[in-house]
Amino acid sequence: MKASLIALSCILIGAVACTAPQGRKISASGTSSGLAPVAEGPGDAAMETSVPATQEAAVTEADKGKVVSVVNQGKITVTLEAAREDGYAWRLAEIPNSSVLKLVSEDYTPPASGQGRGEAKWVFRAMGPGEVKVKMWYGNLRESSLGGNPGFDFVASISDQAKTEKKPTTTTTKKPVKKA
Repeated sequence: MKASLIALSCILIGAVACTAPQGRKISASGTSSGLAPVAEGPGDAAMETSVPATQEAAVTEADKGKVVSVVNQGKITVTLEAAREDGYAWRLAEIPNSSVLKLVSEDYTPPASGQGRGEAKWVFRAMGPGEVKVKMWYGNLRESSLGGNPGFDFVASISDQAKTEKKPTTTTTKKPVKKA
């Protein structure tokens, strides 16, 4: 009896995980088509400007609400404080559009002292050009992501090639050479 209940629980959890909403590419107007916003925080209305695209980007809580630019096939690593007590963890509020950004791995490193908070590390791979909003929330599966749990979000902007900053050109004049 216990074995069949455990099997049924695993099937139900798997079904719930597979029904997470799928993200959409962000259009030129900055809005996404299709799904209603999920667990949006106060910083969602005005995203900050981006920096030139790079091959790899490291994102922390200080980057909440910012645009993170990487080149196609680049990597975005998100590192957030977490304590995995009682099932609490960072989770995606919606799965990003996989044609733009794909989750490659998710890992947790406990605190070195055994007490306090550890680090949750999420690694995403840029799959194609476009922009997609990544929305995460912190809590356990018994709670809803809309229940006021802490949230984190950023916009991943993927380009086909790195933007290079133009260096100002300088001209030098040659000094005449005196003959002896």
